[in-house]
Amino acid sequence: MIDSSNNYTARKFCTFLASLLIATAVLGQNPLPGIMTMGIGDVAAIKQKAEAGDAPSQVAFGDALASRLQASEALNWYCKAANQKNVEGEYHVGQMLLFGAPGDPSKLSVQPDRIEGLRWTFMAATNFHAYACWNMAKALRQGLGTGTNLVEAYAWLELFSETSAGSIVGRVEMNELALKMDISALQRAKNLAAQFKGGNWRPPVTLAIPEDDARLKLNGITFGANNALAMINGKTLSEGESVVVLLKPGKMKIKCLKIEKDSVLVAVEGESAPRVLSLK
Repeated sequence: MIDSSNNYTARKFCTFLASLLIATAVLGQNPLPGIMTMGIGDVAAIKQKAEAGDAPSQVAFGDALASRLQASEALNWYCKAANQKNVEGEYHVGQMLLFGAPGDPSKLSVQPDRIEGLRWTFMAATNFHAYACWNMAKALRQGLGTGTNLVEAYAWLELFSETSAGSIVGRVEMNELALKMDISALQRAKNLAAQFKGGNWRPPVTLAIPEDDARLKLNGITFGANNALAMINGKTLSEGESVVVLLKPGKMKIKCLKIEKDSVLVAVEGESAPRVLSLK
C-alpha cells in the first residue's frame, strides 16, 4: 500500500526545491531573503514602507517579488532603492541587467542590458559589496558589457575572496585564473587589487557589442593617392567619417578615427573608449 502522506510531503519538498533553484537564477547568489520574506515576513508592512520611500524596504519588497518570478516588477523597486544610493539596490539592479532574469509569465522577465548592468554593478562594487565584486569578475572574464580582462577579473576576485561570502569560492576562482596567467599578469592583478582596496578604482571599458562579434567586421583597407579608405560592414569610410551600420537586431553609429596598414581605430556608439578592428 502506498503511503500517500509521504508522497505528498515528497511532492511538496520537490516543489519547494524547484522554486529555490529558479529563485537562485532571479536573485543571484543569495535567493533566501526573498523566499523568507514571502514565507514569514510581513509583506504588507514592507510594501507600505517601500511605497513611503524607505530604501531597505524597497529592496526587501523587490526580493519578495523576485522570489515569485515577478522579475520586472522587482527591478522597478530595486531601481527606486538604487536611485537613493542604496548599495544593495545598486547590486540587484546590476545583477538583473547583467544576466537577465526569468519571469512567470514571460512578460515579467528582464532582458539583459549589459552596459547598464555593468554600470550599476561597478557602483555597488566600489562600495565593497561582496557579490557585486564577484559579478565584476564574471563580467570581465566573460566579456559582458566590456572586454575580456583577466587581470582586472583577478583583482575583483581578490576583493571578493576577502569577504565572508567569498572566502572559499573567490579563492577557488582566483586559482583557476592563475593557471591561465603568467607571473607578470598576476603581479599586475595584485597591484590593481591593492589600488582597489585603497579606493583607487578603474572603471571598465564598456562595449556595446562583444569583442570579435561577427556582426561588426572590417572588410578591407585601401590606400589611395590622397587618403585611405576602410570598408566596415560593407560601408566605405575615410578618417573622420561616420556611418550607421546594421547590427541585427538594430543598428549602430560607427566613426572611423584612424586607418592603419591592417587595422582601423573606430568609435562605436554607446562605448566608453575607441576599439580596434583588425583584418582577419
